[in-house]
Amino acid sequence: MVEAIGMTDIGNGRPSNQDAYLMRQSEYKGKMILLAAVCDGMGGLKQGEIASGYLIELLKQWFEEVMPGLCENNNIGLIQKNLIQLIKKSNKNLLLMSKGSDQAMGSTLTLLFVMDKKFFVLNIGDSRAYWFDRKRKYVTTDQTLVQLEVKAGHMTKEQARKDPRRHILVQCVGVTKDVKVDCYRGRLEEGMEFLLCTDGFYGLLEEEEIYHIEANQTEMKQWVENCFQKVKDRGELDNLSCIIIKVP
Repeated sequence: MVEAIGMTDIGNGRPSNQDAYLMRQSEYKGKMILLAAVCDGMGGLKQGEIASGYLIELLKQWFEEVMPGLCENNNIGLIQKNLIQLIKKSNKNLLLMSKGSDQAMGSTLTLLFVMDKKFFVLNIGDSRAYWFDRKRKYVTTDQTLVQLEVKAGHMTKEQARKDPRRHILVQCVGVTKDVKVDCYRGRLEEGMEFLLCTDGFYGLLEEEEIYHIEANQTEMKQWVENCFQKVKDRGELDNLSCIIIKVP
């Protein structure tokens, strides 16, 4: 099993916490199974909480009722396909739930699934997954307007970090008719670390601060609390959420 911790904080500028997260670990026929996800809701005071909470509850139910049967085939590609189908179905359901309201009901979703020595990450929106070891560092690509500008060569990454449009999403669950899910796959290695977090958490942290997580669970909790305080001191007003996973 892996070391893991998940935490959330309402932050300094929101009347409620529209973030939600999930961390589940189990063993199936000798294989480690792990599901972790963070969601950042949007769409008004209560609508965002409903959307992010709905996605997390749906994933909990999937983990308990659907996942064991899918693991029988030992095919992580089949599990990835099934989760993408679930996300697309939840997108349609949220669209229906927001009908008749003057506000959309949407949420970002960043998800990590591990089975034995393989993993995949799914991402919609601008919450992020980082994964790294001593030699390599990876991060999901934000589905935002400024990221499209960076990709097109119209601005640098540093300019994008300060651009007032940096929070404008081009994809999230529950707002558009179709969602494009970004997929990343890899092999689990000893000593790997994963960080899943909402934009309130990473937005005012430097890259070198993110790629430095303390070792054991007690120190991990203290590291997260320090990061929460750090970004609030720097003026972050959004909700803050993260999950850390460390492979022994």
